Amino acid sequence: MGEKNSHEKRKKMKLNIGIFQYKMQDESPNDKISRLEMHLKNHSKIDVVICPELFLSGYGNQEKIYQYSESHYGNFATKISLLAKQYSTSIVYGYPEKFDGRLFNSAQLFNQNGQSVANHRKTLLPPTADESKIFTPGIGSTFISIKGIKVAIVICYELEFPELIRDLALQDVQLIIAPTGQSSLWPAAARYNSRTRAFENGIFVAYANSTGRLNGIDFMGESKIIGPDGIDLVNTDQGEKIISAEIDTKAIKLVREKLPYLHDSKSYK
Repeated sequence: MGEKNSHEKRKKMKLNIGIFQYKMQDESPNDKISRLEMHLKNHSKIDVVICPELFLSGYGNQEKIYQYSESHYGNFATKISLLAKQYSTSIVYGYPEKFDGRLFNSAQLFNQNGQSVANHRKTLLPPTADESKIFTPGIGSTFISIKGIKVAIVICYELEFPELIRDLALQDVQLIIAPTGQSSLWPAAARYNSRTRAFENGIFVAYANSTGRLNGIDFMGESKIIGPDGIDLVNTDQGEKIISAEIDTKAIKLVREKLPYLHDSKSYK
């Protein structure tokens, strides 16, 4: 009985999510972190803020990626850790991680106390911008609990695999955090795939994209936080900003009672 009550309690949690839609430009990681802080000053009461894929280095320039790569406890990481503690919010950000002579496309999460509690290495690397040549693929999924909500981190291309997200949902993940660097050449990923992943699994998806133009790439923006019914709780088009919304996990139960995709999918296993 105690376990069931605990499970039900966890399924009815709320979380204030922010997405920092960063405008890509040729500037140092220190400048980017300062810009993030400038926006955080105007957005209080956010439990977690999500920055885009390769936020620290930018996307599409191999020289910059190597130049700004660091370990998960490097100098830039330390500054973001202090920022998370100062503003009492968890921060997720993408960066090129240097580890054991290899380079990973990673996303790290610092909690509100400035502690590193997750570091996801992108497992699926597309040929776009030579990602599959520059980076080593990570291994396995990354889970974390934020205020009692079970969260998984995926990076960009990983969100485009329905079987991967279905597997996470079957492991009771309620929120997908997805830093991305999606260009305007593939708008379906931002406009349709992200919403479909939420709808077909009855989960929340926070999709954090960049905006602007850098290294010959037009980043399409259109960051969004999507409910388990596949409908946006909040979204934006272009421009640098923080958008935010509160998620309430009781919505998952309500959606799945009407559309039991997860339950019925087990018939095909």
